[in-house]
Order: sequence, then structure tokens, then C-alpha cells
Amino acid sequence: MINKFISFWKKKRKIKLICFDLDNTLYDYGIAEAETEAYIAKIICEKDARQDVHDVLNKFTELKTHHMHHDLDPKMFSRKLWYSELLDKINFKGNTSLMSKKLEHEYWSFLVPRINLFPETLKTLDLLKQKYKLACITDSDGEKDIKINRIKALGLDTYFDFIITTDDTGKNKPSIENWEYLIKLSGLKATECMMVGDHPDVDLVNAKRLGFITVWTKQHIFTDIHLRYVNHEIKDIKELIEILKKY
Repeated sequence: MINKFISFWKKKRKIKLICFDLDNTLYDYGIAEAETEAYIAKIICEKDARQDVHDVLNKFTELKTHHMHHDLDPKMFSRKLWYSELLDKINFKGNTSLMSKKLEHEYWSFLVPRINLFPETLKTLDLLKQKYKLACITDSDGEKDIKINRIKALGLDTYFDFIITTDDTGKNKPSIENWEYLIKLSGLKATECMMVGDHPDVDLVNAKRLGFITVWTKQHIFTDIHLRYVNHEIKDIKELIEILKKY
């Protein structure tokens, strides 16, 4: 009887939509981010010779970490805001308002061309697009247009049926409202959806609470940690093809 029930449940569980995080899930963001932050630190030191590059970098990392770990308001992820706070913190000599605006522009102009898609990303998305609806849920960059332009620059926009930035819900991940919004937009049940991300406590835990199948991609990290709310673990995005054969 139990075996029949399990068999029935498996047959009824059919994935119709796959949702992705973006940074370090579909592409390597970490290297480009580190190079960009170093570049911006050098610009600051060139404009104010009293500053030290390593000190500027360390203070920026502190500010960034605080915002990313404590702020649910998408507007608080603005690089203009982060650099404005940094310039005040280091007592920058100059017009901090104009400088922070310039640094935000320099930041994204330098970073985006340095982002590299993981080798199997486009091939995998091409295959998945033939059978499934595709979506992404991604945190804001302070303004929706900034993130949308980044997605377009990487050529990923054409793959997604639904693009959700946390500007749409007013709350950064891991707020559950982002996945509830996807369910509403798609018209599907949570049990018909899969979520793929690299930060399980941000990308997967609340998706799992709603009923999503969850996939933790470890393509850019090495860890032996395993979590109960993660259904599958992968080391390459192409492994999704085999996983989906189970549903």
C-alpha cells in the first residue's frame, strides 16, 4: 500500500517551471566582483591621496557585508549608497555626492564585461527551454533597470519567461514573498516548480517551505555540508538534465 502511494505521488509530481538564482549560479560573479572592488578602491585613492587601497577595500567589505546580511529593502543594495557611506566613513576629500554617483557608474561599467557564464550555462538553458518554463529570482542592484540591463548584457533575458528582481516585491531574498510572486505570475503550483541556487539559506529554504524542489549548485564552492531542505546537489549546471528525468 505504501509503495503504491509513493509510486502514485511520484507520477503526479511533474516539474513545469525551473527558477534560477543568477550570481554564482549561472555565471561566475565572485571574480568580477573582486576585480571591480579593487578597481574602484584605486580610483578613490587616486582622487584622495591620503587614502590606502587596502584600508578602503576593507572598509567597503564591512559595509557591503552589513547591508547584504541585514537589509531586506532592495534600495539598500544600491552601489551609489554603499560608496556614499564608504566615502563618509573614510572622510573622503571632495564632493561625496558626485563621487558616489560616478563610482556607481564605474562599478557596473567595469564589472559587467568581466562576468563569465559557466561553460555549460547556455547549452543547458537551451535544452531546458524546450520543455520547461524558465524564471529567475534575483536580488536588486538598487534599481530594477540596473539588474535587467545586466541580464540583457549577458544574453540571458531571452531564456526567461519570468524575470523577478526583488524590486518587484519590495523585499530582498530570502523573503518568501519572492517565490509567492513567481507562483502568482506563473499560475503554477509550488510543487510544479524547481529552485536552483548557490546560497541555500538565501535561495532555497523558503522555496522549499512552499513546496519547490530545491537544487543547491556548488559549482564555485567546495563544502561537505548537506542540508535537509535541499533535494539535490550539483557541481555543474548541466547536471540538472539528469535530475529532471526523475520528475
